[in-house]
Amino acid sequence: MKVKRKEELTLARARDLLEEVQSKWGKLKYFQQITLDYLTKFSKLPADKAEELVDKLCRDFGLSRATAIQIVNIMPESCEELRQLLIKEGRIFLPEELDEIRRHVEQYLTDKE
Repeated sequence: MKVKRKEELTLARARDLLEEVQSKWGKLKYFQQITLDYLTKFSKLPADKAEELVDKLCRDFGLSRATAIQIVNIMPESCEELRQLLIKEGRIFLPEELDEIRRHVEQYLTDKE
């Protein structure tokens, strides 16, 4: 098997891709099924909403795509959790910025329900 491209994905997008494989090819291999079960359990948004939030975080807060994806995958519940995810960005975020990012995350969680 040859790798054609690498791309960072949200858990929700990876779940959708595995579901497409399952519907196209039928039964998944053992590790694919375990992965799909994990993704179904831990992805917190639909794929389109997850991607929308990633784009919004990148655009509005200048975050790298990798960091935005981690935020969407984890959906941190506190500013302390969020701060840990933002360490890779190499800059200090003001408490107001953290609160604003958290509000965006919470908005998408409440819109889902």
